[in-house]
Amino acid sequence: MDWIRLTKSGKDLTGLKGRLIEVTEEELKKHNKKDDCWICIRGFVYNVSPYMEYHPGGEDELMRAAGLDGTELFDQVHRWVNYESMLKECLVGRMAVKPAVLKGKLWHL
Repeated sequence: MDWIRLTKSGKDLTGLKGRLIEVTEEELKKHNKKDDCWICIRGFVYNVSPYMEYHPGGEDELMRAAGLDGTELFDQVHRWVNYESMLKECLVGRMAVKPAVLKGKLWHL
């Protein structure tokens, strides 16, 4: 219940004052500390620092995906959890689309 109360408190849980950003891999990698921890799940990036003390598995489990795409790890442990709803106030934005070169032409994946 404390986590729910915090998400409804109006506090800025993203650290971005309500704006969503496009996150590059390089930017994601920078946020890999307990007090500045971003995790990507299915293309969406969340600032999970405010959630650290509420995570049932403890902060060590969250830190395993700090600054990384944690989708596979998340699915191994609890695919059934509705993270979109639980972390919606922590949404930083989407991962940036990487351009790819195919047969000499630039394409966006």
